[in-house]
Amino acid sequence: MKKLIAVLVVTLSLGGVFTSPAIAAGFPDVDPSDRFYDEIMYLTGETIINGFPDGTFQPKGDVTRAQAAIMIGRALGFSGTQQDTKFPDVDADVKASGYIDALADVGIINGYPDGTFRPGDVVTRAEMAIFLHRAFVDGSAVDGTENFSDVASGMRSYEAIADLRTLGVAGGYPDGTFRPDVELTREQFAAFMARAVNPEVFALPVTEGEVEVTFLEVGQGDAILIEYPNGEVALVDAGRYGTVIDAALQAVGVTQIDTFIATHPDADHIGGAAYVINNYGVTHVVDSGQVHTTEVFADYLAAVEASGATFQVAEVGDDVSDDASVEAEVLAVNDAASDFNEGSIVIMLTHGLNDFLLTGDAEASTEAELVANYNLDAEVLKVGHHGSDSSTTQAFVDEVDPLLAVISVGENSYGHPTQTVVNRLLNSGAEVISTMDGTVIVESDGTSLYVTQLESPTDGGVTPPPPKPPVDETTYAPQIVGKNLESETVTIQNTGSVDVDMTGWMLVSVEGNQVYTFPAGYILRAGYSVNINSGRSSIHNPPSDLEWSDAYIWNNTGDEAELYDSSGVLISERP
Repeated sequence: MKKLIAVLVVTLSLGGVFTSPAIAAGFPDVDPSDRFYDEIMYLTGETIINGFPDGTFQPKGDVTRAQAAIMIGRALGFSGTQQDTKFPDVDADVKASGYIDALADVGIINGYPDGTFRPGDVVTRAEMAIFLHRAFVDGSAVDGTENFSDVASGMRSYEAIADLRTLGVAGGYPDGTFRPDVELTREQFAAFMARAVNPEVFALPVTEGEVEVTFLEVGQGDAILIEYPNGEVALVDAGRYGTVIDAALQAVGVTQIDTFIATHPDADHIGGAAYVINNYGVTHVVDSGQVHTTEVFADYLAAVEASGATFQVAEVGDDVSDDASVEAEVLAVNDAASDFNEGSIVIMLTHGLNDFLLTGDAEASTEAELVANYNLDAEVLKVGHHGSDSSTTQAFVDEVDPLLAVISVGENSYGHPTQTVVNRLLNSGAEVISTMDGTVIVESDGTSLYVTQLESPTDGGVTPPPPKPPVDETTYAPQIVGKNLESETVTIQNTGSVDVDMTGWMLVSVEGNQVYTFPAGYILRAGYSVNINSGRSSIHNPPSDLEWSDAYIWNNTGDEAELYDSSGVLISERP
């Protein structure tokens, strides 16, 4: 069986290595939040690597063949005394000459056909694999590189790459490639070295099975399906409509949902929740703990109660995964947040090397707290609040540094996603993909990611709810003439010459699917207006002012108002 050869180095206490102020102070350009900080500190403590005369480590700098020889030679215990070698371009004046000579003698590092060693050439990922394989791997069985589309069996590095992947020393990229010709940086080589020298601490985790995370096309809303290796299935949010989430789930062949997670109670996240809970066998519900006044929210809670599902209010630090081999840590949630978006459940889903950061509608202040408290490095980012400029700050993008950014969005009047956010993500190097163009499926095998987008059957739309009847503004004179989302006031004016009995008429907040019904006997006189008020400052002074609720009804980031007559005919609407 293939195994890593034990390396005879003096192993320091990891706690001492990672917390040594002397070592940390020696590298002003290596921060504890850096991805390979622990590996660099460990190898520094083992005197396998060191910095430059100015005290820096230069983690993004190139690794030359000479530098690689020094690091490998030190790890193997060679003395490294400078000397002339058999290579014409490596004499005793070359700092690495002793290590190069020793490694060449045992066949770990060879020269080129012209007899040179080329000590200044930069090491590629393929060369790194060959060097480390010869130095640290015992055995010769090849487990295969079938997951690396750019590594073929005829390549010189094939066996080395295959074995290092199996042993957790080297992984691939999210697109399924290994990229053997990519040149290494010093921090990357340090990571590979640490995994080879001390695999018990640093080797990549071995994962079994696959996790499939599907960002469903549900229009302007969120719905994220998680299928675990053990067969359990979770759904994070459910879009705005039951018919839409049902069609989206059927399209990907899902018939059972074990756990439903409601990131927050806005209608575009829980509108389809009651349908899912009632029809997909949900046995456990995870909730943010926030309470809304909408009928949608009431229907969701009623479905939970009727189903008998267990109900959990999430807390920071909870692992809400349905599979012990996959972690789904709650990084943020706040049931007392002044804004539902800022109280969203934020989850870091981790499968092997792959992290998915699922943000709900968390906005800038929550992002700042996350940046301050966590290492947010993630391969996949579910972009916050549908790409609104209230989320996805530059500091947040810098911290997450995603390879793939998924925007869950549909046709909308809010301007989502904003071009500023899209550009910010693109400039960071992320691939940006939107559910506007179809459901996005991301498969993780623990090392690589495989991304597929299904063709949208509706070109950015969804299977819609029944269409609205056409607006006939000539039938009735009452029209919505004003809407102030901050003061929670909607003004309706009778623009005609005849008084209108508005008994049973309805004013609808589209975003929250909340309905105000005019009281029996209310007459809106010709030429007069009425304010429908909500919020804590609402007043009730008929006939000019009617109170809807002392709760906040309207979504300040955008909420369409619709006016229906007592027969359900749409009379007026205001975006």
